[in-house]
Amino acid sequence: MGTIIGLAVLTAIDWYLVRKTGLHIHQLIAKKYAEYLDGKENRK
Repeated sequence: MGTIIGLAVLTAIDWYLVRKTGLHIHQLIAKKYAEYLDGKENRK
């Protein structure tokens, strides 16, 4: 039962992010990680 609730929560979060940012969770994480790496390179 907890698995179903967890999936429902993740689906709701993904739906909210798609509406606000136009990106799914994995796309948003990849974008933020790329920005982090760019910032890290620029500081050197």
